[in-house]
Amino acid sequence: MNYSLIPDFIAISGLVLVFGSLLRHSRQTRLRSWLIGWILILVHIVAQIVNSALPPGKAADAALAVSLAMLLLTAITFIWAGNDRQTARVKDLYLMLLASVPEVVLFGCLVYDVHSTGTYLALTALGVMTTLWVFRGKQQGAQGFQRLARVLGVAVVYSVQAILVLRESFDLILVWILFSYYVGVAFFFWHRAPRFTVGVVFTTISFVAWAAVFPMAYLLQSYLPSVHLDNEVWNLPKFLVATGMIFTLLEEKMGQAEYASLHDSLTDLPNRRMFVRELEAALTEARGSARRVALLILDLDGFKEINDRYGHAVGDALLQSVAQRLQSHMREGDVLARMGGDEFAAILTSMSHRAAVERIAHKLATALESEVECQGFRLSISVSVGLALSPEDGDDELQLYANADRSMYEHKLVNRTRSTAGGLLSGQPHEAVSLQ
Repeated sequence: MNYSLIPDFIAISGLVLVFGSLLRHSRQTRLRSWLIGWILILVHIVAQIVNSALPPGKAADAALAVSLAMLLLTAITFIWAGNDRQTARVKDLYLMLLASVPEVVLFGCLVYDVHSTGTYLALTALGVMTTLWVFRGKQQGAQGFQRLARVLGVAVVYSVQAILVLRESFDLILVWILFSYYVGVAFFFWHRAPRFTVGVVFTTISFVAWAAVFPMAYLLQSYLPSVHLDNEVWNLPKFLVATGMIFTLLEEKMGQAEYASLHDSLTDLPNRRMFVRELEAALTEARGSARRVALLILDLDGFKEINDRYGHAVGDALLQSVAQRLQSHMREGDVLARMGGDEFAAILTSMSHRAAVERIAHKLATALESEVECQGFRLSISVSVGLALSPEDGDDELQLYANADRSMYEHKLVNRTRSTAGGLLSGQPHEAVSLQ
């Protein structure tokens, strides 16, 4: 029995527990696939232990076949974990594992020394068909380049496999399949990452190192048989991958927490904290240049009455609709933020003169003139807009905000003395048409 595998068994068991605990706190399809992959690696190690404890024979060969098959199924599971998070389903993962039966059978034939070129060619052809079948759903929504890349990838992998079969290089077939699959894992992990962070780069490189283990082991065994490396060396890429996965999850959680701290949860617009940061940056960049920064404060007229009359659900839906309309009229590079309650603010960069700012302010106010449908009601609302332009209205964020806020309240007083075209009179909400 190979007792050197016991530490690997303990370490991988710990990883399974860690990923199982993480899955309880996050129901990600990707994380579930990772957990399944590490369970398969655990089975791989158990099969290795059983193989080392048995005398040479069919039982030992069966354990070896299971061990190798688990490596293949782990790669397939990790590849699926790198698929589109919005569309990947665990049921599809099971179908993908089922579609890998030709490769698993091929591994069994190799372990039992079945030297039949026809059998291997048939399994290779069947592998091409099952792989393309697995990708069929993804092909429909994929772009032309992605479809071409997948087809070319499948063609290269199975063409090389067919060449090795025809040359009867049966030992290399096993090495090539495992190498190509783990390179595929690295590609999908990199390709599907939402952003390229240290964790993503580290994990991708670790997967490539894992893929390199198979040809390196073959080369050492074939050409340098006297060189012996401990299991810890060969298993190092596995633990680097696990470390990278956990680090990637940590980066994502930190990124999500930072995003939540800088954005309004209702409208997904920047919040007051991010607004102040963006305004400071815009003013700093504008100093010493001909570019000017304008600040708009937008306050909804009569929102409190709408909230009280129709309830918070309607009020929240109205705020979301207002945010979408305002955002659709913002220029690229400008910032729209929700300051809290019914108040929004906009940072306009690269402004040339006040008249241009006034045109944008008028456009934003006009965007809210048409009725808004909210949970069965058609509501009309207007907005009071105040503006300030640097440097004449202030050269720092406090002065600029104070002047824009003062301008907004002056506009609000004007709105209260007249009826607006949007259906508000003296700041009172108006239900135009009920759809209930």
